[in-house]
Amino acid sequence: MKIKVIFFIAAIFLIVLTSVLYVNLQDEPEKMMLYHQKNQQLKSEKVQIAEDHSLIVQQHALWKLLNRDIRNFTEKYGEPDRKDPSIYGFEWWIYRSENKYVQVAVKDEQLVSMYTNSGELDFQPIKIGQTVEEINELYPFEKEIEFDQIRFQLTEDDLKERPVIKLNENIYAQLYVDQYTEKLAGIRVLNKEVLEVMKPYELYYWGELKETEEPNEEEKMAMEKGMEQQIFDLTNIIRQHHQLSTLEWDEHAAVAAKTHSKDMQEENYFSHYSLNGDGLKERLVDADAYYLSAGENIAAHYVDAPAVIHGWLNSEGHRDALLKEEYTHLGVGVYQSFYTQNFIEK
Repeated sequence: MKIKVIFFIAAIFLIVLTSVLYVNLQDEPEKMMLYHQKNQQLKSEKVQIAEDHSLIVQQHALWKLLNRDIRNFTEKYGEPDRKDPSIYGFEWWIYRSENKYVQVAVKDEQLVSMYTNSGELDFQPIKIGQTVEEINELYPFEKEIEFDQIRFQLTEDDLKERPVIKLNENIYAQLYVDQYTEKLAGIRVLNKEVLEVMKPYELYYWGELKETEEPNEEEKMAMEKGMEQQIFDLTNIIRQHHQLSTLEWDEHAAVAAKTHSKDMQEENYFSHYSLNGDGLKERLVDADAYYLSAGENIAAHYVDAPAVIHGWLNSEGHRDALLKEEYTHLGVGVYQSFYTQNFIEK
């Protein structure tokens, strides 16, 4: 009898123990799942990025399209108003509207560089109209840029007027600063290859440099015509920014400008007066350009049209011509690396 009671008590004990273990084992997966859920939630919180973080701000910036298929750009902005050849092996696609202007460099169906002086376009975290101080808080202005086998050295004037910053490992930005307002007036983003072939700063290198093929005469004429039109467009954008009327193209003034640029290059001088003593007045008369008043800007050895426009904008006398309210027409003449603008009032 005692043995039966002992077995009965032992059986009851085993049943109770098994129930407890079963309940504990059933509860345990639930606790583990909640633990993992909490971990995931905490991990999610750790990777949340503030809306004003640079990664968020930059995600739709146009310069993010560099080194990608040009179709990524045309899907949003459509086809260009025109296409201008350049001496640097790419083609400038020009987008021009009342409030926006952008030059897009295309090579082998890839977007390799961009320039704009329009504040409406997204180049975050950099924006047209920003002060130099604001930009310098985001990016340091370095005196040297070095990559691969080359090193660019910036002068003090370079650092003031057109410093360069590194946006990522393969994309740089040239910042064109208006010295009279100390604000950003233009921005050019470009990859390392374009920076190398344009050579916009003093250059040191070892090994071999990338070079572009020498264009033939017909190609040179097309490139010069493109730069003339770009200078005309950019001049009017600048005047709009300063609440001034835009200028009309004058073919007679353009002939006079082209003649002077060509003469300066061929005769190896740089002056508003030709070697025979003729000045702007005589050149305009020879070109049958009629006017009430006139002015002239000249430049030499700038890398392209945007560069020369910002050079003029930062020079007092040239700036005055660009922004003179009385002028109504403009003619531009480019010959190789010599540039002439002839402004007239009719």
